Amino acid sequence: MAEQPIFRALFTLLVLATLLMLILNLGNIQYDKHPISGSESKRRRYPPPTFYPAMRQKVEPRKTPWTHKLVRCGYQNQSFTPEERSEGTILMKMIEWPKPPKPAVSFLKSSDPSHVHFVIVNSGKTFYVGDQLQVMLRMNDFEGHPKQYGGDYLQGRIHTPALKAGSAGTVVDNQNGFYYINFNLSWSGKVEVSVSLVHPSEGIQALERLREEQPDRVYFKSTFKSGGTSETTVCNLCLPQTKPLCNFTDPRTGEPWFCYKPQKLPCSARINHAKGGYEKGLLIGEEGHYFQSKVNIKKRILPSGKSYITVEPSPRAAAVLGKCGRGQPLVSPSGFYYKNQWMSTSCNIRRFDTPARITDCLRRKVVHLFGDSTLRQWFEYFTQFIPGLKKFDLGNPINIGPHLAVDSENHIMVEFRPHGPPIRFSTVSSQDLHYISNELDEIKGGKNTVIAITLWSHFSTLPVEVYIRRLQNIRRSILQLLSRSPDTLVVMKTANVQALPHDVSLYNSDWYAYQLDLVLRKMFTGINVAFVDAWEMTIAHYLPHALHPQSVIIKNEIDVFLSYVCPSEK
Repeated sequence: MAEQPIFRALFTLLVLATLLMLILNLGNIQYDKHPISGSESKRRRYPPPTFYPAMRQKVEPRKTPWTHKLVRCGYQNQSFTPEERSEGTILMKMIEWPKPPKPAVSFLKSSDPSHVHFVIVNSGKTFYVGDQLQVMLRMNDFEGHPKQYGGDYLQGRIHTPALKAGSAGTVVDNQNGFYYINFNLSWSGKVEVSVSLVHPSEGIQALERLREEQPDRVYFKSTFKSGGTSETTVCNLCLPQTKPLCNFTDPRTGEPWFCYKPQKLPCSARINHAKGGYEKGLLIGEEGHYFQSKVNIKKRILPSGKSYITVEPSPRAAAVLGKCGRGQPLVSPSGFYYKNQWMSTSCNIRRFDTPARITDCLRRKVVHLFGDSTLRQWFEYFTQFIPGLKKFDLGNPINIGPHLAVDSENHIMVEFRPHGPPIRFSTVSSQDLHYISNELDEIKGGKNTVIAITLWSHFSTLPVEVYIRRLQNIRRSILQLLSRSPDTLVVMKTANVQALPHDVSLYNSDWYAYQLDLVLRKMFTGINVAFVDAWEMTIAHYLPHALHPQSVIIKNEIDVFLSYVCPSEK
């Protein structure tokens, strides 16, 4: 029996020695000839989301493994399981996009939405609720000639303005210039069709080039301060190694982050993180012509003939939907608007129209919101709509966080915490930069714990491989949390569409977001989580696209969210 204390002591020393070796390893990575210093103080069948099914394109096998790009961005110390390696390969192949037959296409030969018209297939037939509507178009160039290849990025929706009804469509690219857009008819009356070209295939080729060649086109900065001395340096993930770097790789997740080393101060003197700015002059050759507002960015395509049909009520009884529950597959379309309310196609959405209803639902619950500013909108909605939910001032900027709100009478706590870098906020304390995976590992969980997660917008300029790895880490922590506390509810909010002025497209294009959203949906298929399909909810609505959707859309997102927290049988 006396051997047990000795054994425990030896085991503890072994663990501490292992951790020390890990920290030293993280702090002394060598990139080329420049050293990197660490902080001295601490070291299918799968449905498409909205538009495109898996592209029916013959592609050559990838010449290098998908993890190769991660190594180039500082992931040297990552350990990949065979399943993770295989998954990444499958995901990268899934999102491969068809390219124009030539690497350089003249502007006049690129897609011109003003020379294109869509037609409603079988427009003379009688349509009923529950039927499918299909429209067809053939893409033409600026000279009016039909294009012989695909790869254009389209968005489509049907809507009835008088009913404030709308639904997103699914685009099928035939790879020969022809496109079909399919819609489910979910309500009766006059139903109009809208189709837009988001980006021509030639523009997407430029977006792919930027993502591959210039992942640092959004750059960040950090201030280092000690006593009266202060220095600011550039930071990023895939940071060009032109001078010594500070290594801020997270020791628990292995997620890398780097800053150029200050000339005078140590790396441990970093006090904050901030968005630095956007690189300009990114486009080359004729690429600038592919990104013209009101010409070929989110440009509406007009109909040839009627743009509407009349839908009759269904002779069959409507299907009875059950309560919303975790683990249900995310189908497409996932729902539609009717009288400005989102109606799910898979479960019954409850309406939380009064503060009392939300309070009753959240009573004795702890709600964690992890992600970007589109999830911070949920926090703001809760605190503005529920009088009893009071903000606890943590002294952080309103548009950044972290934020905390408490209803002590009803034992409700809601917190918002931004995800770790890359995140394009104005100045935030480096101590408040927490990775979602680490936060999840610290949560006990249980039936009164609710977690919502979203991250996409701030990853749009980086290689998709980085996003895949981040989600693999988050998913691992979610599975561990659900293993120790199966009653914990985890909800994933998808990306949403936004307005695309000329410059925005080069950093935050809907096409970038769409590719990331494809990856998220695929990676969490079969996981016991719930989804809020913000992607379709923002396409289907009549309001203009915006990075931060207006309150009526946020209200509907929260109705879906709370329908998982407090489901209803009817």
